[in-house]
Amino acid sequence: MAKDEFREIHDLLFKTIGLFHSKFIRKFCTESPKHPELKKNHTAIIGFLYQYKVLTATELSRVLNIEKGSLTTLIDQLEGLGLVIRCSDANDRRKTLISLTDAGKKEMEDIMEISIHRMSEILGTADPNELTKFADNLKYAVEFMEKF
Repeated sequence: MAKDEFREIHDLLFKTIGLFHSKFIRKFCTESPKHPELKKNHTAIIGFLYQYKVLTATELSRVLNIEKGSLTTLIDQLEGLGLVIRCSDANDRRKTLISLTDAGKKEMEDIMEISIHRMSEILGTADPNELTKFADNLKYAVEFMEKF
């Protein structure tokens, strides 16, 4: 593949990220009915833990692209709210595993319900065939990127 083609992929990915944030994430990042004090990074942590079940602090800092020191403060706050729990890795005591509590799972499910409702408001007027094509393309993009 030529350098110009990689540049196009790069530009498209950044444009996709920007559009996703401006059209959806900004509208959903403070959607906690029980915990209005949650910030967007709190919600992102809860979302990734909901998706991946258990992550180390290093893994979380990588997917969120934030420093571990900042992450520690966010995790402390979420732990104080009873939404996450830390535990030692049975195979490597140097590692701390982070996961959602039942309250954290419920919190994410509540946020997702609100987000899905808002998404249906935003995309509700789109042509059904276009929505199907969009979903299929997103599935393909995710499957493709998971290979690497």
